[in-house]
Amino acid sequence: MSEAMISALHARSGDAPDLYGRLVGTWDVGNRYVDDTTGAWRTGTAVWTFGWVLAGRAVQDVMWFTEDDGSRSTGSTVRLYDPADDVWHVVWFGPGGKTPMLTGRPGTDGDIVQEGTRPDGRPIRWSFTEVTDTRFRWLGHVSDDGGATWRLDQEMVARRRAAD
Repeated sequence: MSEAMISALHARSGDAPDLYGRLVGTWDVGNRYVDDTTGAWRTGTAVWTFGWVLAGRAVQDVMWFTEDDGSRSTGSTVRLYDPADDVWHVVWFGPGGKTPMLTGRPGTDGDIVQEGTRPDGRPIRWSFTEVTDTRFRWLGHVSDDGGATWRLDQEMVARRRAAD
């Protein structure tokens, strides 16, 4: 990405509420998730970087995953605040070209709850929990029965990287 593009995207916090702003920075992540093909749990690590963009109206992240077998992939999420509805519109762009769309809101005890659907139509709930200045836990749940029950299919534990 060119310096001009980085400069055009980058912003300081703006008019949007600071729901995601406390995540701005770089995080080292332990990741475990259910493999959609085998149903088995897989593990790896990630580097997850958050920053304000679009004149402080959105928070974007970029995530680099490294699987235990050494393979790498990346993805990005854009969270745009909608002042009329007082919600955040959240879109994840993954390497497979699928784009889940969710709505983000404050949860209880400082959590952030994001709810939406997978591209296959199943309901999802992605939550940032146990958020502090130095760590958070991210939980990804999916429902196979229209939201009657939920199962954990991804968990990430993040620790803030020291500032350079």
